[in-house]
Amino acid sequence: MPSGHSTMDVMELLQRLALNDEPTVRLVVGAGRAGTVAALDAKSAALVRLGALLSVGAATASCRVTVEVARAAGATDQEIVAVLVAVAPVVGGARVVEAAPRLALAIDLDVEALDEPFESH
Repeated sequence: MPSGHSTMDVMELLQRLALNDEPTVRLVVGAGRAGTVAALDAKSAALVRLGALLSVGAATASCRVTVEVARAAGATDQEIVAVLVAVAPVVGGARVVEAAPRLALAIDLDVEALDEPFESH
């Protein structure tokens, strides 16, 4: 158990990590106290973090929290989805297809519609 959470039980720690509770995650991974990377504004930093999460197949909860941070910093849904498109050449088609539904859930889109056949015009 991380030293700052000695009174936290195992279930609470796992729940906080699963929900991407930022202070707990920072403590566990040893991240610094700074909220953003000095050379990036808050929106850019959040979008970069989202790209990293999508590229490693992160859980929807992690993506959702990062989407919320990006939105709070002024990012639009178009910019958020553009992150997925931007990482596509690096991570490959399989990872993008896998990440698309999680990103849709993270930005509160109807994922049921993703299963319907696409009709090109």
